[in-house]
Amino acid sequence: MKFFNSFKDSLSIVMIASSLMLSGIPNALADDSVRINFAGMFAPDHPVTVAQKNFKKEVESETDGRVKVRVFPANQLGDYTQVFEELSRGTIDMGLINIPSQFDTRLEVMYLHYLATNYEEVRKTYSPGSYLYSIMDTLIAEQDIKLLGFEVDGFGGFGLTKQPENHMHPGKSKKILLRVPPMDIFKVAAEDQGFQTVSVPFAELYTSLQTGVADGWSGGSSTLNYLQFRDVIKHFVVSNNFIDAYGWLASDKLWAKLSTKDQKIVQRVASKYALKSIDSAQKNDLLHQEKLKEKGINVIKLSDDELKEWAQQARNVTWPKLRERLTGELIDGMQNAYQTDLTNQ
Repeated sequence: MKFFNSFKDSLSIVMIASSLMLSGIPNALADDSVRINFAGMFAPDHPVTVAQKNFKKEVESETDGRVKVRVFPANQLGDYTQVFEELSRGTIDMGLINIPSQFDTRLEVMYLHYLATNYEEVRKTYSPGSYLYSIMDTLIAEQDIKLLGFEVDGFGGFGLTKQPENHMHPGKSKKILLRVPPMDIFKVAAEDQGFQTVSVPFAELYTSLQTGVADGWSGGSSTLNYLQFRDVIKHFVVSNNFIDAYGWLASDKLWAKLSTKDQKIVQRVASKYALKSIDSAQKNDLLHQEKLKEKGINVIKLSDDELKEWAQQARNVTWPKLRERLTGELIDGMQNAYQTDLTNQ
């Protein structure tokens, strides 16, 4: 009986230790260091992946090795929809990814067209303390994930094989069949801007532009249009219609493992690179617009007044049509926050 009781006690200790390790709670039987598996979407030499690697070095150095980071680029841990789900479960620790909306369509609010028209506005809109940041922080928190910052990749525009009509004026027919991502935010906006729309998988977009299935596309920055579509497009409209941005995300389970001191370090380093991404995006936009010109592509830039007209049209005409998908409360809040900003320009 004594042996049996001793065995039971030993078994209990093992079970408790195992439970603590599985739940992520630090304990004397586990390694004191916190290990972070950090998921990414891009190739190892992509600027976003480079930011992840720099984050790893700084966090490990500033925590004196208490926090160790392993970066998994190029969707090694799954595409962004899978990673987001695993972040919610706590089976992946961090991600620098697109923020999907499969669990909450309101998360698409970050892709509302004309939340910003220039980089001065981007710095306000996509930084902590803004209305958009606060809303996204709250919505993401409901998925048991913490928002650490936005990684800004650049302003979107229109890559076209045909010159559009009435490009200065939103709402007038452009005589263009435009490929849009499968999201109401893009489809409704493009149709309100005078485009006909078609949905084509991104993997088939290049061929679709070659064969005339589509006359152009919305969803990419000047950088992406140069890198992947410069041999097929003939025109690029710098419309600044949306910001291509990703989220620096951490699971709540990871956050609970970190000491208060290390939480501050992780947050500060992530915020540093998120803010740097805005400056990088602005430089890359200008650089690749020039490269498109050098390639013989007609780059059409909307003037400040024209951009303001496009933004007013999006906020007054398109945003209200998205009330059912994003909720009336959210659309009202966005209009109060950003319509006022535009009026005061």
